[in-house]
Amino acid sequence: MIDQTGSLPSLKLNCSDSNILRLSTVLQSGFLVTGIEGDSIYTFLMNLPGFSEDYLATEVQTIFYNGDALDDLDAQLAGQSATIALGSAMPGLAGAIMKKGSICGALRKTRTILDVSQQGEPIEVRVKLFNTIARDLGPGLFSSGIRVDAQDLYLFLELRHGLVGSFSDITLDDSSLSSTELVGVLSSIKQLRVEVQP
Repeated sequence: MIDQTGSLPSLKLNCSDSNILRLSTVLQSGFLVTGIEGDSIYTFLMNLPGFSEDYLATEVQTIFYNGDALDDLDAQLAGQSATIALGSAMPGLAGAIMKKGSICGALRKTRTILDVSQQGEPIEVRVKLFNTIARDLGPGLFSSGIRVDAQDLYLFLELRHGLVGSFSDITLDDSSLSSTELVGVLSSIKQLRVEVQP
């Protein structure tokens, strides 16, 4: 994994543990990490804060790579960009079909496997976290600092004035912001690093 956050605007803020959990639902839109083409999805995820072999085996029940369900994490990152979406068990028939290792897995769309053409080259990976996975891992990821599309954060916070009002000690590149200024500032930024502490 390659750190690409150094030159981005840096947003830091504080909020309560309960509100960090509310904020973590924005991770359904994803956060961005630069990975290495040719690495397995498993290797990539194990380099992220909060992921462990046990957590991936027991809690992550639904895995999508570029929109297709996977049974395991051995697939290699390939291409210039990729999207990985992770969730716990989904309800109903759809959940049974998409769950890793499901006997209903044959009903899924066939996955198109991309060839690794640039082994060792950087690849932009969007990681999306759903349901309990976002709640479990969101606070640790925010505490470590993550790179996000500012537009995703803007659209999320624009509809959650109560959550924004709970933020304190807000700084953007060491310049203080009020909670009322924050959302407007986000609308003019492309990407930024976000760090949230309780």
